[in-house]
Amino acid sequence: MMKRKMKKILAGLLCIAAVTVPASGVSAADAEEEAKQSYALPVQSNEVENWPEGPAVYGKSAIVIDADTKAVLYAKNIDDEHYPASITKVMTALLAAENGDLETGRVTISQESVDFLEPGDAYIGMRPGEEISLTDALYGVLLASANEVSYAVAENIGNTLSGTGTGYEKFVAAMNDRAGELGATHTHFVNPHGLQDENHYTSAHDMALISSELFSHPELMEIMQTYEHTIGPTNLETESRTFQQRHEMLVSWNDHYYEYCVGGKTGYTDEAGNTLITLADNGKMHLVCVEMETRGQHIYDDTRSILDYAFENFTRQEVESSVLEQAQEEAHATVTETEPVYVSLPADASQEDLKFETGEENGESMLYLTYEGQTVGKAKADVDEKAVARKEKEEQGTASVLDTIKNVFEGRQWIVIVAAAAVIIVAVVILILVFRRRRRRSFLRTSRRQKRLERQRRRRMKRAARRSRRRGRKRW
Repeated sequence: MMKRKMKKILAGLLCIAAVTVPASGVSAADAEEEAKQSYALPVQSNEVENWPEGPAVYGKSAIVIDADTKAVLYAKNIDDEHYPASITKVMTALLAAENGDLETGRVTISQESVDFLEPGDAYIGMRPGEEISLTDALYGVLLASANEVSYAVAENIGNTLSGTGTGYEKFVAAMNDRAGELGATHTHFVNPHGLQDENHYTSAHDMALISSELFSHPELMEIMQTYEHTIGPTNLETESRTFQQRHEMLVSWNDHYYEYCVGGKTGYTDEAGNTLITLADNGKMHLVCVEMETRGQHIYDDTRSILDYAFENFTRQEVESSVLEQAQEEAHATVTETEPVYVSLPADASQEDLKFETGEENGESMLYLTYEGQTVGKAKADVDEKAVARKEKEEQGTASVLDTIKNVFEGRQWIVIVAAAAVIIVAVVILILVFRRRRRRSFLRTSRRQKRLERQRRRRMKRAARRSRRRGRKRW
């Protein structure tokens, strides 16, 4: 009995150490220097015109999105690929909740789920052959970050999925499929726990999209908001196992407590650094914050800073009917949503500034509402593809002409064109001068001829007058 107690105490300490304390592979001085370099990296959302300026953070990647509209409110290298560490377990828990029964589901711990563990990996001391409820297993996954439980959940849920391979393999394949359905484009999972593998990676944007789905699962939100959970005696263990919340923004007496935090998941490995998912709700907006590859002790302060920034500078607004009518006219898209459509806009922005684009997600036509080039809302829609194609063709034609003009003046062709134009202008000027000169000569010749004829006419008249006078004298 005493040996079992000591084992459980040791397991708990190892779990705490693995989740909360950086391993010795990265020195504190090196971590702080790397953090300073990351702090200096640009924040891309600050480069958007008329967008509120957000704070710098120490993570190499960071994002805040509105979980309802999927609008990106804060963006720092959001599509860069990183090792996720234990925030992977959010995908594991989500897939288990969607495919399992939390009321009746059971999870059996296999030999493989225990044997793969290495010293320092987070676990809660489960033994091969033990059975626990799926709900208890998900508490172990999300609160204790227990790797052997994550492995076992994947095996058991995977056995219920269609496809080829072992239950574990089918589960991992389903993780990637589901991530793609939720919009992930820079994610490749190879395990359900997040322990280091160079082929296991994701991005801050992808994890934010995945995590936003948690708001649709109150059973998972309840698990994440729990401070402490106890797994009672099992078929092989007579004593209970108790573990606590690791996300410090959820612990009311912790210095990092955040009043709007309603869920999240921590992660750490030497290679991944600190990773953190935080869900927040102030009664007006549901936000998801993800920060990845953070060194040092900055991740909670960073998270608070950019969540405050988002709450203070953005509002979630129902789209006005006149705007949807404008979308129908300009984008040839008729919204089919039965619920109101929302956008997330800077507090001083107007819906009159919204633009419209169309696209497709998971085989469904979509209307995207944009502000300053950023997607701030979307809705399912019926799209007149022929009208859109005509519009795109017209725009491409206009763009082609403009591009040609731009290319001409950006390249060396403009020199040839200017030279040719100059030659033409000079030739025209010369022709004009020659024509004028010939015309003047012709005028002068005509003028001289007319004067000569006029002199001759006058001389003839004078001679006739003299002859007439002489004849008159003779008759007299």
